[in-house]
Amino acid sequence: MGNFKDTVKEKITAENVAIFFGLLSTCLIAALVVVVVHRDNLWLELAEAKEKLDVLEDYIQANVLSDISRQFKAHLGNEL
Repeated sequence: MGNFKDTVKEKITAENVAIFFGLLSTCLIAALVVVVVHRDNLWLELAEAKEKLDVLEDYIQANVLSDISRQFKAHLGNEL
C-alpha cells in the first residue's frame, strides 16, 4: 500500500497536472463551441418555422375571410 502512494506521488508532477488541465480546458472549449453552434442552429430553425407559420396563417385567414364573405353575400341574396 505504501508503495502505491509513492508511485502516485511520483506521477503527480507539475508537468502532468499542466497537461491534464490543458486537455481538460480543450475539451470544455470544444464542448462549448458545439453547444453554441447547436443552439444557433435551433434559433435559425425556430425563425424559419415561425415564418412558415405566419405564411400559413395569412393563407388561412385569406381563405376563411373570402369564404365567409361569399357565404354572407349568398345569404343576403337568398333573403332578398
